[in-house]
Order: sequence, then C-alpha cells, then structure tokens
Amino acid sequence: MFLPQDPQTALLLIVVSMFCWGSWPNLLKALPEWRLEYFYIDYTLGFLAAILLVAATAGSTGVVGTEFLGRLLDAHGPEAAFAFAAGFIWNAGNILLLNSIMIAGLAVAFPIASVLAIVLGVGFSWWTQPIGNPAWLAAGSIILVLAGFANARAYRALAGAPGASKSLGVGLALAAGLLVGIFPPFIARAISGAHALDPYSVSTYFMVGASIATFIGMPLLVTRPFIGDAGRMSGYFQGGTFRHAMGMLAGAVWCVGTVANFASAGLVGVAISWGIGSGAPMVGALWGIFLWKEFRGATRGTVAMISASLALYTAGVVLVALAYELR
Repeated sequence: MFLPQDPQTALLLIVVSMFCWGSWPNLLKALPEWRLEYFYIDYTLGFLAAILLVAATAGSTGVVGTEFLGRLLDAHGPEAAFAFAAGFIWNAGNILLLNSIMIAGLAVAFPIASVLAIVLGVGFSWWTQPIGNPAWLAAGSIILVLAGFANARAYRALAGAPGASKSLGVGLALAAGLLVGIFPPFIARAISGAHALDPYSVSTYFMVGASIATFIGMPLLVTRPFIGDAGRMSGYFQGGTFRHAMGMLAGAVWCVGTVANFASAGLVGVAISWGIGSGAPMVGALWGIFLWKEFRGATRGTVAMISASLALYTAGVVLVALAYELR
C-alpha cells in the first residue's frame, strides 16, 4: 500500500490533488450541449470505477486487490460511517454549487460558497485533528477567501454580469458552502478514530456515499431542475460514446485527486490537505486562460484582477503549507 512517508511527499500529493480538482471541469466544459445531470451520472460512474482500480493497485499489497478487499470488509465502527457520510454530504453540496453557478453565475455563487467551505472546512478539521499552526492556517484561509473574491470579480467583469443575483442561486450557494465546509471533519474522524481507516478504505466509503447522493439527486433534478427545461432520464442513453467517456474520465481525474488528498491528510492533517486543495480554482483559472482563452481581449483591469487572484491563491497555498512546517 502506497502512503507518503515524509511531509514533502505528502505536500506534493496535495498539490496533485489540487491540480486534479481544478482540472476535471474542463471535460464538462467540452460538452456544452450535454445536460449537467447526464454528465454527472457518468462522472459518478467514473469515480466509482477509478477508486476500485486505485485501491486494488496502489492501495493493496500481494495479489492485486485481495489485501485491500480484506481491509475494507474488516472496517467497522463509526469511522466507516463517517467516511460514507462525508461523501454523501460533499456530493450534495457539490451538486447544489453547480446549480447555483448555473443560476447566479460564477461571480456570485463561487465567493459565497467558497468563504463558508474554506473557513468551516479548515476550522472544524483543525479542531477535530489539531495538526498545524492555527495562526498560519487562519492567515492562509483568509488569503484563499480573498483569492476567491478576486477570481469571481474577474469573471464578472469578463462576462459583463450584473451585480444583482437571484435569490435562489444565493440560497443554493449558501447551502453548498455549508455542506462542502462540514464534510472534511468527517474525514478527519475516519482517519484518526479508535478504528482508524487507511486512506484507500476511507476513499472507497467516501465514493460510495457520494454516489448515493448522485443517484438520488440526478433523477430529481432531471425532472424538476432548478433552471432550464425538465427532461427524462432516458435521454442519458442518447449521449453517445464520446460524451459518456468524457464524463467518466472527469470522475476518474477527480477520484485520483481525492485519494491523493486523503492519503496525505493522515500525515499532515485534514485542515492542511483541505486548505491547500482549496487552491483548485487557481488551476481552473489557468486552464481558462491558456486552454479556453477566456481572457482574450479582456480589459487591463480584468487581466490585473485575474492576475491578483492567481497571486493570492499561490500565497494562500504557501501559507497553509507553512502551517505544517511551523507547527
């Protein structure tokens, strides 16, 4: 079973997780005519398949998969329940966040949700698993929140979006931030309890919990969407191989990042792994700049704002990393 043996390796894995978390939305963006709900089903199938492959290889020793399966079946007590609940809570929040962005726009939804998610996630995780210097963690979290606001403001200026937001979008963003912010302490509890689980078992239970949220939520959202026209679940089967493959690949990319993050959390703490992982929007912004050319023709003020956002994200991630070194 592969686990980081030193803080440097753990921090490197967290950076990998940040890259994965900030990269998978590219595959959604490449399918502009495909319903989010259909994409999300494939995304879920992708991360379920990926966790089985990762756990059977990197998460196992001896005959491929058998040793991990034994550990998974032996898992018991509240730790397994905490990991399962964390996945369900995170995915419920992520689904609400995506819908909030569709309704109110990135410039409104993202800063509302990110403030709650970062502050609650880092704060409660440190309280549950006090690893790292709290002052540096707090400083890094504040910088990351400011980076989120700068990022959203740049996209608002780019799109010419009005300052006013729809109340439903704001409400969904608040709910999303709350849910995404409270799941990390559940992971901290799962990897540090009396019957602490290894990261691969935690990830597996987490993915299963997340999938339940998908398979409950997506049929409801297809027939009763927050925005747009209602559809039918049968439309999912009309997507074609390419669309389904893109969704599954997105889920696999996200899964690799999540496992890397959880594997590091046992050594450096969930507060630090989640805090650095919260720099994922910086990766997304870089994709937007260099792959999608979103800022081509933007005003100098908009370019300056997105540049400030990237600088703040970098500073915030560095401060959170230093919280471990200066603990």
